[in-house]
Amino acid sequence: MSALKTNTLHERRQFLRVPTNLESVLESKKNSIYTTVINLSEQGVGFLSAKPFKKGDTVNINFDYYNNVANPIKLKVDVRSCRKVDLEYYIGGSIANKSIKFQRFFKSITPSINIS
Repeated sequence: MSALKTNTLHERRQFLRVPTNLESVLESKKNSIYTTVINLSEQGVGFLSAKPFKKGDTVNINFDYYNNVANPIKLKVDVRSCRKVDLEYYIGGSIANKSIKFQRFFKSITPSINIS
C-alpha cells in the first residue's frame, strides 16, 4: 500500500489503531481457526485468517492476555473488509460488543498520545 493511501486511511479513522500481535481463535458458524489479531481500536479489529470471510459475516474472536492468567476476551466482530495478503487474508471488522474487560485491556495497551 502506498504512503498516500495509508495516510488517506488514517485520516478517515475516528479512533486510534494500536498495533498488536495477539494469538487468537476465530469462531464462526462453520469454523474454529487460529488467527492473529494485528491491530485494535476502540471500535474495530484487524486480524489475519487462513480463511476468507465476506463483508457482513459475524465472527467471534477470542484471545488471552497476561500470559493466560486472565479469562480470555471475547469479541463479536462484524466483518467490514477482507483482502488476500500473501498466503492469508487480512480481515477488518467492527466490534459489535465491547465488554468492560475489553475496554480495560484496550486502555492498558493504548499509548499515551496527545492527538491535536
